[in-house]
Amino acid sequence: MEKYTTDRFFGGKLSVLQPTKGYRYSMDPFVLCSQVPPVCSGDRILDVGCGCGIIPVILGYCFPQSHITGVEIQNKLAEIALKNIINNKLAQTVSIINEDIKHINPESTNGPFDLILSNPPYKKQNTGRLNPDLQKAIARHEITINIQSLAAKAETLLRHKGRFMIIFPSERLIDIEQAVQATSIYPEWIRYIHTGQKKIPKRVIFSGRKNIAARRRILPPIYLSSENIANMDILSNCINP
Repeated sequence: MEKYTTDRFFGGKLSVLQPTKGYRYSMDPFVLCSQVPPVCSGDRILDVGCGCGIIPVILGYCFPQSHITGVEIQNKLAEIALKNIINNKLAQTVSIINEDIKHINPESTNGPFDLILSNPPYKKQNTGRLNPDLQKAIARHEITINIQSLAAKAETLLRHKGRFMIIFPSERLIDIEQAVQATSIYPEWIRYIHTGQKKIPKRVIFSGRKNIAARRRILPPIYLSSENIANMDILSNCINP
């Protein structure tokens, strides 16, 4: 029988169930959510590869006036994501689709999205050790989707001037920029994430806009610490209901 753990945050207001073994989220979803700009009432948000639903849960709590969809290809993770949505009483705001993102189109999601974000698989296929746990392997390696196909799909699902945001290893920033060059998504800004003041950035957040060409900005870096992680200060931008 599969075992699960339950993590609580926002003073216990939210709880997230995830497998004890198998793919478990890192700090990346929290950091990515912290950079989401203010959401207007009725805005439609898509999380590609939502896993156990951590990003939809956070954004559903922060922006209850929005409409959020999480897409997850793995059956078991999609089931857990749905449980997390129900347990946190977010079913009126968040929906989960168990499907390959390649099969999703605006017609199947009731129209295009204002914001698409993702914490996608970050290891190139045929590089590094492939985890024997299939759930972890699919979540970490570009097996079912790569950065090029993700950017191309985001272009088709975004409305005019919609925003595309991902968090990715900083050494792969060039891969993100090359991927969006083949689309109508233009770089808006990037922001490096450091795990310490004297450490090189391990992650970068990329934000792009559809059909809006502007000079790419480099925003001030984010320095993570055990204190701001433990206190969820990284998510101070949230508008609590």
